[in-house]
Amino acid sequence: MLTAREEEMLFAMADGLTNAEIAGELHIAKATVKFHVDGVLRKLGARNRTHAVAIAYHRGILVPLPS
Repeated sequence: MLTAREEEMLFAMADGLTNAEIAGELHIAKATVKFHVDGVLRKLGARNRTHAVAIAYHRGILVPLPS
């Protein structure tokens, strides 16, 4: 189960934001973003950010926007 902050990171990753961009938008340190992103990857069993987003779509955590 992802925390609310980890879900926030996941949504930002799905939007293609870098750790630095996420940190800037949320007014937190890049190290804090990295900590939460690492938690997302670990909890989802993902190899990288792209894999995490794919897993999240597959599990219904993220839903595609209508075209």
